[in-house]
Amino acid sequence: MTRDVYQLAEVFNESKASGITYVAPAEAQRLKGSLLTPGKHVTLVGPSGSGKSTVATRALEAAGFDPGRVLSFSARAHTETQNLFTVLGAELGVGRTAKAVEPRLRELDLIKIEDVHRLSLKARTQLAERLKLWHESDIRVFMIGIAKTSEAILGHDPELAIRNDTWHLGTQSDTFMDALMTQGEHALNIRFDEATRGAAIRAARGSPSIFQAICRAACVEADVMWTAPEPRQVAIDLAGITSRIAKQFDGRYIRSLVHLTQGRRSVHNVYFKLVQRAAAGPGFRTTYKELEAAIVGTADPADRGRVRSAFNRAVDVLPDLIETSGLDETLTYEHRTLRIDDPAFRFYLDHLDLTQVSSEMVPRRSRYKYDVAVSFAGNDRSIVEKFVEVLEERHIKVFYDYNQQAELWGKDLRRGLAQIYGEQAQLMIICLSDDYPERDWTTFEFEVGRNAANKRTEDYLLPLVVGNRPPITGLPATYGFLSLQDLPMEKVADFVEEKLAAGGEISPSALRLRRAP
Repeated sequence: MTRDVYQLAEVFNESKASGITYVAPAEAQRLKGSLLTPGKHVTLVGPSGSGKSTVATRALEAAGFDPGRVLSFSARAHTETQNLFTVLGAELGVGRTAKAVEPRLRELDLIKIEDVHRLSLKARTQLAERLKLWHESDIRVFMIGIAKTSEAILGHDPELAIRNDTWHLGTQSDTFMDALMTQGEHALNIRFDEATRGAAIRAARGSPSIFQAICRAACVEADVMWTAPEPRQVAIDLAGITSRIAKQFDGRYIRSLVHLTQGRRSVHNVYFKLVQRAAAGPGFRTTYKELEAAIVGTADPADRGRVRSAFNRAVDVLPDLIETSGLDETLTYEHRTLRIDDPAFRFYLDHLDLTQVSSEMVPRRSRYKYDVAVSFAGNDRSIVEKFVEVLEERHIKVFYDYNQQAELWGKDLRRGLAQIYGEQAQLMIICLSDDYPERDWTTFEFEVGRNAANKRTEDYLLPLVVGNRPPITGLPATYGFLSLQDLPMEKVADFVEEKLAAGGEISPSALRLRRAP
């Protein structure tokens, strides 16, 4: 009996679906049933590398669809197009209007849109609005995309739930992986030993694409590049292989992870610790309680209150930060749970040395001992102390006299304060009120700050009104200032962060300079 000879890449290939090692997931039969149900829209969702496209193609073939009666395209080719009918008209070769497009769609059995999440927001909204009407007009849509596709599109109208079947491809079972490997073994005339087999299945974390990559790398290591002429056993230590495979994902994930762990500023260690805890966890979900225990629970008792405030503020903005970091197809924080949606990302975290992330984070400025020094009149201490707490919750290092009493103890205060306000702070905030110009210490501190500001190229002296704004000799009436009567402390702290992060520049749209009357 003559054995077919295959090249390795035809059998195991993480970047291109292999028909030789195709294993139908449990969802494939259900998907076929939905496709054979007249009037139903169908949605198939799953992370990158889960095999959605291959499963969709096989299901259509199994259901007997004629490819000539299916409009099939990827939304990746239309990411900038704002109108759905412009997209459909271009694919059909007709006018870009509903009147021109919809009669042609009725002639087809199905419209298959891959990467549907890549459509623009406006086009996705139009699609959501049209699905119900199309259901009543015998126009059927088969949507394929990431896990959030169903919610983003079908959540537009609750009635669509009964007009659409959604199937999720997530992690696959050990049995699935074993079957995939067995088919590859048969094609290449090899046999993985049990240790290699078990290690590969565990390492893949249920991701078919990762498993394909591991099997291919193991064969390369064993010099199996084609079907072996004689049966061969493959026994490989996978530790080094899996690390090398994970390294290949740096281009996909590392910059986004760095962005996420830096938070709004590089000193936000809370975000780094969130990622650290998710990476250390054994599964795909980390609860709020688990995150809190790892970050707040391990903090020094004296700092625990501030760390807790910083932690809660971090998780409040975590969904937005995940999106701006470009990880929204990979991570989700909702219902007080941080969830990894992509098994390939779980695999990456399993093998990631987090010092690689921390080393690429923009280092905190070491030029100054303090980020901010505050100058204020004693009568305003209660309000200034609250403002300092808001800044410190963001890990902004503030010179505030009560917090540095040990440092100042026994020193010549004029000399020590002149050094702090003149040299050791990146920014100086003068907290203005009627009392500020009447106090000797504040007058001294202001003069030091003004002299320092004259020597710097970036902004340094930042007036913040905490009471009534008094005229101060040496501070021009046209000098830009903020007032706690107009803005909450949190918003002022936002502007401080912008100043620090930008090295002294702030967006004109963020800060509207006010002028004295």
